[in-house]
Amino acid sequence: MAASIALLCFLLILNQSSSLVSASVQQTCKTVAERSPNINYNFCVASLSADPKSGSADTQGLAVIATKLAKAKATTTQSTISNLLKKTRDKATKECLSDCSTMYSDLVDTLKDTVRAITSKRYSDAKTYLSAALDVGDDCEHEFAELKVKSPLTKENNDSRELSTLALVITKLLG
Repeated sequence: MAASIALLCFLLILNQSSSLVSASVQQTCKTVAERSPNINYNFCVASLSADPKSGSADTQGLAVIATKLAKAKATTTQSTISNLLKKTRDKATKECLSDCSTMYSDLVDTLKDTVRAITSKRYSDAKTYLSAALDVGDDCEHEFAELKVKSPLTKENNDSRELSTLALVITKLLG
């Protein structure tokens, strides 16, 4: 009986702390959405909540999580580009994809450096890196537009920009 009561108390405390944790993500996302018209509150909550560590993360932890999400997206995009390069026969499209591949490879490295900068509390460096990260999707799209080729990466580029923006705005909250 005592074990049942202890378990019930533990579950109630756990449930209560889950609400508080969720409140941290929600509050951060509310602040982020207010500060940046480019970030949708629901997108912020859904993105950050996808990582189980977000429940116990402070603002610095949420900045790291957002940056890691951007890095994961860049890595996935790099893989998508690699697959497209294997299938594409059009010379102009291949050229654009190759340029974008280089950009995304550099982006993955930059986002790794960003995580280290955030965890080392070098927020100015992190903001500089993330500001540069914002341009990768646009630069990739520009490559296709310049050669008048339809981009097969528009969604990936938009997602990359949105996640990098989220990471930047949260990092700006740190100072």
